[in-house]
Amino acid sequence: MKKTKGSLTLEAAIVLPIFLSLAISLISVLEMMNLYARVEFALHETAREISLMVYPANYVKTFGEEFLDEDYEIELPDANILNPLVSETLVRAMFTDNFGYKNLNNSLIKNGEAGIFFFRSDIINEKGDIDLIVTYKVEPLFNMFGLGRMTFCNRVKMHSWTGYTKEKREEDEYVYITDNASVYHTRRDCTHLCLTINSVTISELEKSRNKDGKIYKACKKCGSDENGSGYFYITPYGEVYHTRLSCSGLKRTIYKVGLSEVTGLGECERCRNYKEGEIIEKGENGSD
Repeated sequence: MKKTKGSLTLEAAIVLPIFLSLAISLISVLEMMNLYARVEFALHETAREISLMVYPANYVKTFGEEFLDEDYEIELPDANILNPLVSETLVRAMFTDNFGYKNLNNSLIKNGEAGIFFFRSDIINEKGDIDLIVTYKVEPLFNMFGLGRMTFCNRVKMHSWTGYTKEKREEDEYVYITDNASVYHTRRDCTHLCLTINSVTISELEKSRNKDGKIYKACKKCGSDENGSGYFYITPYGEVYHTRLSCSGLKRTIYKVGLSEVTGLGECERCRNYKEGEIIEKGENGSD
């Protein structure tokens, strides 16, 4: 029994340090990966802030060229005037602010804020590109498996923001279409879109004619339904009668779209025949 206890103690004394070393090493690797991601984010935010600083200088130059008379002999500043102003010291301060001063000095970076270097960066070149490169040395929490002190490098490259010029495009004409449409409409008040619904009795229906002088036929959707009210529903330009006011043939879901988006549809004849505020009473074949 004593031998068994002694062997277990010996095994624990050998295995436990190895296990703890592996666990701490894994934590160190994860911490370094997290540090790299945080540095990348802070560097990206710094580059973005610098890119926005270029816009005021570029705006002064563009605005001046547009509104100053050519006779004025004034040399306007160029966006590159910021090159000497955005120094490594300013970049370091902006980066520290984005990362967090306390977080930076309490991180795995050797010497904290003093251990980051931007000497390889091309802050703002002639093309307006911003290329920030930061190098730093990282000391892991536990030195095992030859990890030791390692040098890391993060890089972010972006173009400075100098505004944009809105492209001038020809205004697209708007038209109106409905579900399962076969034509498009140029007028919102087209009688095919704005239906005038009349209710008639069976005797009145037999005498009624549409604008083309045609009799009304039964709607394929509701014409076969029982009509308990004794009333039928017709429209002046339609060719069918409806037994239900809720019939989908009397409903219109209208969409306003650009003419360039409409493909395979012809123009509505009623809209085309519209002249001087009046609709020529020449109906088009429809299901209303």
